[in-house]
Amino acid sequence: MRPRSQTIGTLGRAPARASTPPPVEPPPPPPSERGPVRGWLKSAMFDNTGLKFLSMVLAVTVFLLVNTDKDREITARVGVAYKLPEDKVLVSERIDEVRVTIKGAWRRLRKFDEREVERINLDLQHAPSGEIPLTSDMIHLPSGVTVTSINPRFISVVFDKRVEKIVEVTPAITGRPQHGYVAVEAKPVPATVRLRGGEGMLAALTSVHTREISLEGRTDSFVAETEAAPPVGLEVIGNPSIGVQVRIEDELVTRKVPGMTVVVRGDGDPARWKVTPAQVEISLTGALLAVEKARGSLVPVVKLTPDPHAAATGAPREAEVTIDGLPPGVGVKISPEHVKLAPVKQASPAAPQRPQ
Repeated sequence: MRPRSQTIGTLGRAPARASTPPPVEPPPPPPSERGPVRGWLKSAMFDNTGLKFLSMVLAVTVFLLVNTDKDREITARVGVAYKLPEDKVLVSERIDEVRVTIKGAWRRLRKFDEREVERINLDLQHAPSGEIPLTSDMIHLPSGVTVTSINPRFISVVFDKRVEKIVEVTPAITGRPQHGYVAVEAKPVPATVRLRGGEGMLAALTSVHTREISLEGRTDSFVAETEAAPPVGLEVIGNPSIGVQVRIEDELVTRKVPGMTVVVRGDGDPARWKVTPAQVEISLTGALLAVEKARGSLVPVVKLTPDPHAAATGAPREAEVTIDGLPPGVGVKISPEHVKLAPVKQASPAAPQRPQ
């Protein structure tokens, strides 16, 4: 027998539905303390952007204007001009420019050009020898710019009496002519010039050189147009042009050729004669190129002439040495000039041996 509860549940009623509890929502997070800070930063950065950009531009402009108005210093070069007395010569070192430190607003210094500054004019017509001070009032600068220092502060001047003197002209020659040639003369026209300068400098000067004249590779005579080149502090009165006549000729030399073997030529058999000494020394004189060419073609020779007495007796005889192959224009000297000729003794035929 089934239990009642099971029978009724199965036959008379539907099974009861299971109830699902409603979902529970999580509590909202507590309000963040950084929320107001973020909002303030965002508002400060992005609200009224145009106005803030304009304020930044104005601030940068004011900063640049304030800084460019600050005084700064730069260094410039200023030329120096001299006005000298007519009867004196400046013999001390001449300073053609000085270094000047100037001060002013940077916006003015940026536009400053040292090439536009006038030179310092030193009037020395009545000044004695000594030191001349350089002051800031000698330098004329644009408005708003001032001089703070000058280097050097003084220029030393030493004068000498101005005189004139006639001196000889000496051509200045450089280089060498082509091999085999030599410059034998360099004649200036005019031969003298008149110089003007300090008395002390001219007293020790006897001649003045020209500008350099090159002889490199020359083979013929020529005329060079040049100028007198006096030392610094002296000047040529009148035309400084100088014509220099350069004469180039063959180089003459003397060359010795030792140890040349004497050759026997002439009637008879040269091999039957012995020469004593067998060698001689030859000295050649003439143009270098001709002498060099001749050395390879010279032959010292003795000539045989008929001499019945010497041939019969076999006695030595003296013979003169001559040179074959000597070109014209070349002189020769032979040492010794004579040699001895002696017939070579012929070996006698061996006697026949007797049979034992």
